[in-house]
Amino acid sequence: MQCLECGAAPRQLDNAHLLQCCGLTLHEYALRHCLPLDLLLSPERLNVRAPRALFARPRVPAGETARGVLLGLKLAGLARRREGYQEIPGDIRRLDLLLWAQRHLGEFGFRFCQEYRFDQSSNRVVAENCLRALEPWPQAAHAQLSLAPPPDFRLALAVCLAFVGELHGGYLFLPVNGAGEAAEIQAWLQRRDIELLALDAPAAQGKVLLRARTLSDTDALFALLHAGLRLMPGAWERFHAQTPRVTVVKEVVFDSAHFITDHPAKCSNLHGGRYKLQVKVADRVDPVTGCVIDYGYLKRVVNRRIVERFDHHTLNYVAPELAWRSSTEMLCVYIWEQLIDYLPGMLELQLYETEQSWCHYRGPDLAQFQARGGNPLLQGFAPPEVGDRAQRQRLLACEGVFDVVA
Repeated sequence: MQCLECGAAPRQLDNAHLLQCCGLTLHEYALRHCLPLDLLLSPERLNVRAPRALFARPRVPAGETARGVLLGLKLAGLARRREGYQEIPGDIRRLDLLLWAQRHLGEFGFRFCQEYRFDQSSNRVVAENCLRALEPWPQAAHAQLSLAPPPDFRLALAVCLAFVGELHGGYLFLPVNGAGEAAEIQAWLQRRDIELLALDAPAAQGKVLLRARTLSDTDALFALLHAGLRLMPGAWERFHAQTPRVTVVKEVVFDSAHFITDHPAKCSNLHGGRYKLQVKVADRVDPVTGCVIDYGYLKRVVNRRIVERFDHHTLNYVAPELAWRSSTEMLCVYIWEQLIDYLPGMLELQLYETEQSWCHYRGPDLAQFQARGGNPLLQGFAPPEVGDRAQRQRLLACEGVFDVVA
């Protein structure tokens, strides 16, 4: 097979040739030349794992930087055990970042592996990139019961952010491995006057989703981690590169009943229908993921916050804000306030009550919502002064007011 980079015709096209020829791995070569891996790999090279003899346990303790990098990957939930090995996966767009981590994690015995398998679900050959080391799992990440100093938590947090952080609407989102890790990060940052909120939102793989409370917290966190992120290939540029701004839309449906209080026509009767909600999010394209926002996350948030609350329920009894008016207009205002904390890039809602009747709504951005609070339109019967006005007292004093008694 002829190499499209150098023109040579090696016995087989592999990483050994390509790394010498052009610095690419076989996976990157396939992407550059728009070739399926199926054409580049013979069957005997599939489903083959790197031999165990290639891996050796380190003889000297790992240094502070290596322990900081490992701690950051553990905070991110990327460190895993698999078939007697320790593994850290990495997607192809983050390959340089993964190799940067390997330079330091080599002190733990980690080596880079690119392996290929036939995936039956997609009916094609896929590549898997990871760092791998022998068990047992390194215990020096927190340096407990050790004379070694603890790892640099600032570096660890920068590593965590570089690998799994996302920026939406100017707010930094950070999915972390669990409640303990989330609390540790929050406490460490709080001592530096930076606040991350733990969102009551469905995070993938059981992670806890943290979000910068304000835009200023995002800026302060980037300033704090600037030096560490600059050390990692592409990490700083990923969050600050100028990329196209795109609007994405997720559509969900729910079946609900409602009635319109005081309506002069048939809508005052309880009736049901199928609502179709389109949630539009506008933001820059992430140069690593190639997306504005993960559709899976968008769907989970909208389902959890809206669909599960509304579907097969009477809207007037779902929330006090809708008891008086469950119109599409009021619904849109209410839905916006339920979603904006989780989708700060939200641009617009479009809600269809029927194919012929729908509503557009653009609400305040998250910073405005934080400053002003909820829309007073939704609070018609909530303020304490309702029912406590002077005219109500005069009304009680009138002889014409009476209660009907059975």
